[in-house]
Amino acid sequence: MQSAIELARVEGDSIKAIRSLNDEEVQEVRDCNKEIFDFNRHFKLVEYVLHNFSCLKNGVEDALQEFAESSHAIGRYDLDSFGHEVNINLLNLMMSARTFLDHMETFIKREYGKKSEPVELFKKLTEEEFDSRFSYKFMYKLRNYVQHCGMPPLSYSKSKSFDEQAPYVGITLMFDRDALISGFDGWGAIVRPQLESQDNKFDAFGIIEEFVLSILRIYIRFYDETKFQKTLEARARIAEIIEQSEVYFEDDYCLFCASEKDGEKVTFNMSWIPASLFRKVEHYLRLRRKI
Repeated sequence: MQSAIELARVEGDSIKAIRSLNDEEVQEVRDCNKEIFDFNRHFKLVEYVLHNFSCLKNGVEDALQEFAESSHAIGRYDLDSFGHEVNINLLNLMMSARTFLDHMETFIKREYGKKSEPVELFKKLTEEEFDSRFSYKFMYKLRNYVQHCGMPPLSYSKSKSFDEQAPYVGITLMFDRDALISGFDGWGAIVRPQLESQDNKFDAFGIIEEFVLSILRIYIRFYDETKFQKTLEARARIAEIIEQSEVYFEDDYCLFCASEKDGEKVTFNMSWIPASLFRKVEHYLRLRRKI
């Protein structure tokens, strides 16, 4: 015989039943859980982009710190190791961004239909970034460059001042305009003229950073207009049911059901309530404030 489904809290190896839930509440919890899990599934793709961008920044910052701590004015010529790390992180970033865009387009078409308003919204958001920002259209095409020609031509320069009154150290990453143009004929009629108008050596890190912001804008503006309100409502309802705040991040609560078999053997089923994923919702809200 199956017992009623309980809202329970896990404390160490013990399960403490809090109260029984009726069928409507159980279904509500499951629906809210699904909404939070779905949100996290899509948000993780954005986090992969941010993670790879963070790895790129950290690599540059580590090289900058090493150069700052060096007593040498020129610094070691470490293009092989430094350039290798930059290329790996840049490749990962471009692949994760393309995966995100492809996934979003496929998901939206399957979820809403190929000719739906959300599909038109996503198309509008991506076109706005492409039309208004050189960084987005350039990075979009640069992925094709990498696919056909290998890693893009990057160079870097170091600068250092030993002035005690105004110490300074810097590393600048740069794309090589002429090498990019001569090495690839697929820039297209829109991107090529804008690429030709760049300095022969133009700032790579600024381009990459602005591209990441474009990815965030596309995701957050789309989600704000389609699904995020449901995510907030699901979080609020779960928090209400477990009697915790909306910034409670511990996976201590579950739906618990025990049943007896043959009068002796007791089995139970547990379905966890993903309160730890509330942290992802907070991360989304912080990102929203940055764009």
